[in-house]
Amino acid sequence: SSTSSTSSPSPQPPRGPSVKSSALSSGWKRVLRPLANIKLAIAELTAIAVLSSVGTVIEQNKQPMFYVQNFPDQGAKVLGFLTYDVIFKLELDHIYSASYFLLLLALLGASLIACTLTNQLPQVKVAQRWRFRTSEASYANLDVAKEVPDASLDDLAKSLIAKNYQIFIDRKQGEMGDGSTLYGFKGLGGKLAPIGVHASMIFTMLGIVWGIVGGYQGTAMIPEGGAEPFSDLLRPATMVAIPPKGSSALLKVDNFRIQYRPDGSIQQFFSDVAVEDRFGNELTRETISVNKPLRYGGITAYQTDWSMTAMRVTYQDNEVLLPMAALEGLPGSEGKLYGAFLPLESPVDETTKPKGVSLLAKDLESVVVYDARGAFAGVRRLTSKKPITVDGVDIVINDIVASSGMELKADPGIPLVYAGFGGICITTVLSYLSHSQAWAMQSGNRVIVGGRTNRALVGFELEMNDVIDSMPERRSM
Repeated sequence: SSTSSTSSPSPQPPRGPSVKSSALSSGWKRVLRPLANIKLAIAELTAIAVLSSVGTVIEQNKQPMFYVQNFPDQGAKVLGFLTYDVIFKLELDHIYSASYFLLLLALLGASLIACTLTNQLPQVKVAQRWRFRTSEASYANLDVAKEVPDASLDDLAKSLIAKNYQIFIDRKQGEMGDGSTLYGFKGLGGKLAPIGVHASMIFTMLGIVWGIVGGYQGTAMIPEGGAEPFSDLLRPATMVAIPPKGSSALLKVDNFRIQYRPDGSIQQFFSDVAVEDRFGNELTRETISVNKPLRYGGITAYQTDWSMTAMRVTYQDNEVLLPMAALEGLPGSEGKLYGAFLPLESPVDETTKPKGVSLLAKDLESVVVYDARGAFAGVRRLTSKKPITVDGVDIVINDIVASSGMELKADPGIPLVYAGFGGICITTVLSYLSHSQAWAMQSGNRVIVGGRTNRALVGFELEMNDVIDSMPERRSM
């Protein structure tokens, strides 16, 4: 017998840069491992969910007086402790832009990145390697391990290919290919998908944060026929916010109307709005309502409120426009209530009260009229155009000039959020794909077969049985 050996050079001590690189890599792992802890990630998600729930219960980004009125510090307190002072101190009036909420999002993003770098990417790299098993003992620890007599590795490869496996064979030159090995896999997307889920979540959070710090928002109450430039209505969230493309245009309200139910309650309200450039040219037009906003140039205008601005009245053959004032919150009033005053006589001096007719309206359909003594004089529907005589004077109520209340928002992070959510939906489905691996080796006229999967083990065992059953039997002569 003869033996051959090859000499190999003695190992060289590692050089400085490789030692430095190794130490740097080890240092990064020590930093990343605590962030990749699943318990920490669950705690971060729980905290974000709780704060988001609080932000849903407590209305956000309202004027300070709203919280003073609805969360008083005297008398009965909300939940026994929640006052406007607590809300302001804990920034509960703008939770989603509060520093601690942004810090939680950043921490969750760091945990996702750390988990991807320390756990998922190494697993994918391992899964991509062509690893051949050359000893029968190495098959014992697999999910499936079988010995197939009178079989060929090539026949096994064909059966696996029929099951959509990618196959790699390391062929030996022995009799019947003795010692040849096979490696196959499928469903690598199932291994990659969790990385996609994490990346999509990071995209979503980046979009949320960019919308918070880079967005604009505002409110508008525009009377019918009025127009306001978007630039006067919008205010930046932070100093780094970039004005939306449509901020130089004007928002015009042509008409406002309310749709009522048979019982008199409001079903829906509509505004016919237009966007014009500074020269008065119309750029777009839309009829908006609740849940049907106007979108233009990165700005979204939501229908949220309404009010009454003025009342047109014909008096002594002249049409006059009477301003209307909100009377909400007065004793005995519920809901929206607006009033106008038509003076009939000028006061004699500053101490004398003016004499005139009071006109009250709760909606855009009818007006209640009171004479100069405050006595009830009658009700007129706006559509009737019938005169009403008050204190010897005929009055015709023509119509009410309403104002459309809108909430304006410019959120540059929406494309990222939508892309992130779409990615989460797709990658979550893909993550349910099984990543299955198969190994085999030719040992004489036998084939040793083994396999492993990351989920659906029963289905994988049935699949491997089908693969083996489909292999033709080969008898050696």
